[in-house]
Amino acid sequence: MRTIQEPQHIATPYLLIDLDVATTNAKAMADALRDRGISLRPHVKTHKSTSLARLQQSLGADGVTVATVGEAEVFSAAGFDDVFIALPLWITPHSAARLDRLSLSAKLRIGIDSARGAQNLAEQLHTPDGVEVMIEIDSGQHRTGVQPDQAGPLAARCQSLGLRIAGVFTHGGHSYAGVGVTSRAATQESEALEVARLSLCDHGITATVLSAGSSPTARKLGGVVTEARPGTYLLNDRQQIALGVATPDQVAAVVATRVMSTAVPGQFVVDAGSKALTAESSSLVDGFGSVRELDGAIVTRVSEHHGVVSYQSKPPPEGTLLHVLPNHICTVVNLYDQFIVLDSDPIRIDARGHLT
Repeated sequence: MRTIQEPQHIATPYLLIDLDVATTNAKAMADALRDRGISLRPHVKTHKSTSLARLQQSLGADGVTVATVGEAEVFSAAGFDDVFIALPLWITPHSAARLDRLSLSAKLRIGIDSARGAQNLAEQLHTPDGVEVMIEIDSGQHRTGVQPDQAGPLAARCQSLGLRIAGVFTHGGHSYAGVGVTSRAATQESEALEVARLSLCDHGITATVLSAGSSPTARKLGGVVTEARPGTYLLNDRQQIALGVATPDQVAAVVATRVMSTAVPGQFVVDAGSKALTAESSSLVDGFGSVRELDGAIVTRVSEHHGVVSYQSKPPPEGTLLHVLPNHICTVVNLYDQFIVLDSDPIRIDARGHLT
């Protein structure tokens, strides 16, 4: 991220975005996937911003991926008409009504990973033929998804309930296990999708969409994959750097904070605590963030409004403006109403808090 003199009147903590870096990241991912013949459907849960999704779209993205019905509603209302809710939903009458309304204005895809979930979807939706179903398979993360060779029987069950099958999807979340596993995880995604595709073929069903996703594996995908759903790549964070899929100068969003206390030797305190950085830790990195200006000094402890930075040298004076690289940018974004953009208007984080 470029070093830019920021206005002193902006209250900290705030979320700062470098649009030049974000634009470069967006174009690089779109170009890399296009070269592999893979469509880009970015996961917008990372930035939750319709403006940033339009930036991605202008540079080659096709459609959006979301995590919740609420996110789907926000992006559909902003004119995005090709939306995939990429997790298995359990539908209530209330959420069914919301999905029915969404299906009138957007091409809507929904994840399924069980016969019971499919039955629930078919029973609750008033217009089940208004949505397309994507069968989720487990390619190694062991969180959700059926085994790849069971995708066909589940797809057949969906069809018997009147649901339309678009294809199969998986998430290479196990790529976050550590350095050196991203290539293997990408291969597992591709191989699992091929097994699932053949399983659907055995039941007379053609999977037109074979979708994989994770920022660490996206550039390594191949084989039968037709679509990728990375999210973090647009902004990047400490985890992406630790995995070797991003460099510090490809981090587009940081938390701006000020030194508030230097009273205790060996440390100083900033005004970015868990309500600015989250309390999310990671096996890939130490602490809760790193200070860009101080050779990556670590925020080692957070309370709600205090971030403690271990620092044995002379601490920066109280009031000094610093920038912290978050561990996981997706959860950090959901703490803010807007991105601050230097020399321009803020960018609204439209889907913040839309968790249902």
